[in-house]
Amino acid sequence: GVVGVWGVLRIEASTMLGGAAGGTGDPKNSPDGRRLFDQLHYLDDPSTYHALYYEPPQTPAHAALPVLLYLHGAGEVGTDVGDLLAEGATGTPLALLEHGTAPAALAESFLVVAPQSDTAWDPPAIAAFVEFVLAHFPADRVDARRIYVTGHSLGGAGALRVATLGKFAACAPVAPAGGVRPRSLAERRVPVWAFHGKNDVVVPSLFSERLVAGLRDAGVDEADARITLYDHAPTPPGWPRSIGHASTIPAYASADLYDWLLTDRLPDTVTPFQPRTRDADPPPRL
Repeated sequence: GVVGVWGVLRIEASTMLGGAAGGTGDPKNSPDGRRLFDQLHYLDDPSTYHALYYEPPQTPAHAALPVLLYLHGAGEVGTDVGDLLAEGATGTPLALLEHGTAPAALAESFLVVAPQSDTAWDPPAIAAFVEFVLAHFPADRVDARRIYVTGHSLGGAGALRVATLGKFAACAPVAPAGGVRPRSLAERRVPVWAFHGKNDVVVPSLFSERLVAGLRDAGVDEADARITLYDHAPTPPGWPRSIGHASTIPAYASADLYDWLLTDRLPDTVTPFQPRTRDADPPPRL
């Protein structure tokens, strides 16, 4: 079950992060003022999460950008946002963008935001963070009807859970360590494209297979209930026991994923996320 998988991931994470240094405060600058990241910027909402984000450099200043929200896996749980670029995060959107290896479909089209959590993902807190992001940028800079959510493993499960709010235009879980009732997504007409390695020894691909089968059984068209299974998904660098768990590497390298996301937009009948007002009280983090 989900609890069992989270237990496995927590053991793996503690093994990898046990000797890691603690947080370094505001990581957008080093003590001598030099930026620590080449392509990424730091963002902090004290009420929910701090984050790294990427803004396409070549887009006009007032172009309304679609947003890709990326939720990390258990290996990046913590308080040092630099861990979002750890060795085990190879192939994730942030890593691709920071190292200049992202597909053009990602690097040129999306505002990418990746919060960091120090525990399991909490949907109300994620929603409040999205509202904070919308308030952070000028109103004409972000397209609130084209906000997409994706995530890996623990973050894949978090992406599915928060997608049931019905305010994301689409969801792309990668090796999700848990799921939701397919009907809860089908009823809100949330398009889903799942990615998973058949050889994943951490989270069996059955999680994704059952999810997509359930969506189709609920009447969702195959174009909006997609699954890509890799016979031999990579093993995350630095995690030799997690065979097949890095389906992130082929999934996020595919321009088809980003092209597919951009075909979806939140219907006009659905109220999108709204920028957080100054007097709004975000939910307490669990």
